[in-house]
Amino acid sequence: MTEYRLAKPEEWEDCIELANYVFSTAHRPHDFEQLIPRVYQAGPEMARIHRVAVAENGRLRAEIAVLPQQMAAGGKLLRAGYVGSVSVHPKARGEGHMKRLLGDWITDLEGTCDLLALDGQRQRYAYFGFTPGSEKYTFYLDVANVRHTWKNGELSAYTFAPLFPENGEADEEAAAFAKKLNEEKPLYVVREDVKACLKTFGEQAIAIWKNGERIGYLALCGGNQVVEQDFVPALAAYLKENALDFLFISIPVYETGKAAALSEVCESFTKERCGSAMYRIFQFADVIEAMLTMKAETMGISDGTWFAVLEGQPLTVTVKDGTVTVTREAHPGADVLNREQAQELLLSPLASKGSKVPSEIWKNIPSDWFPLPLYCATADE
Repeated sequence: MTEYRLAKPEEWEDCIELANYVFSTAHRPHDFEQLIPRVYQAGPEMARIHRVAVAENGRLRAEIAVLPQQMAAGGKLLRAGYVGSVSVHPKARGEGHMKRLLGDWITDLEGTCDLLALDGQRQRYAYFGFTPGSEKYTFYLDVANVRHTWKNGELSAYTFAPLFPENGEADEEAAAFAKKLNEEKPLYVVREDVKACLKTFGEQAIAIWKNGERIGYLALCGGNQVVEQDFVPALAAYLKENALDFLFISIPVYETGKAAALSEVCESFTKERCGSAMYRIFQFADVIEAMLTMKAETMGISDGTWFAVLEGQPLTVTVKDGTVTVTREAHPGADVLNREQAQELLLSPLASKGSKVPSEIWKNIPSDWFPLPLYCATADE
């Protein structure tokens, strides 16, 4: 009989080997210790974030990890979790292990987590109450943009070097610097091991120096994709110094100042979904209050009041002069939505065009409140 439970510290190496094997056979060679070092180089104590299916012979047949996180937005801390390392041995597929393990995680987290995030195939995870969300801008900066915007010598003040040198010197100082910049964002995940976070999925952290002062950093995925950055001239200087033909720069939609600055220089941009990001909300009131407050502070929203019952959770949302208040009560006649409808309304930019949310509900909600601008950086996946 298969046993379903949390992994034990002595099974840590088996957890890593199963994930590497499953992902390598399904996609390409994987080494989770290098891909997600903050988890898989942290040691056997991280076995506790894995639920496993164990056969009678003691072999692991499947596993799912949930990394606990703190997400800060709108002056509030949300209890979040990131679902990953979803691995079912090829010989054990179709036996219901994923359904059982993820179902057990959801039951276990019901009272201790505000929302779960993951990156995955939408129909597969829709069965478990997850809904696509998150949008980003991706800007395209090329050599012609740089040549025509900045004159010779104007970018010479900028220099670049690894944020964390290979010799390990000044790691503590660099980590404190990167942690401070991360926590100045409108929305961020608390990063305990910043150096390891900024190596997730092969990211490279490059410090930006201007006239001898370190002012920021670039987080690069591949040679041309910038996923965390600051200062548009520094991007241009990096492109020029490294003789690149172009850079792709991705930012969340709520970073309106960066978007405006980039749009004045870059050749083009797209507004798109953040990969295959999906979310499952446990505590609707807490998530709405934090994320809508952040949206009010960055993008601006209209005043209004909305009464609703979302997946059995009553709430009243009030916005007055940009201040958001959410209480856990609803007046008679409040809009009633199930989980699928509620998350579609809160997370999808096209929810008002679809059929899941009754059209009459949109008459009760200011048009600029939703979707909530949830976002998960590569370093936090």
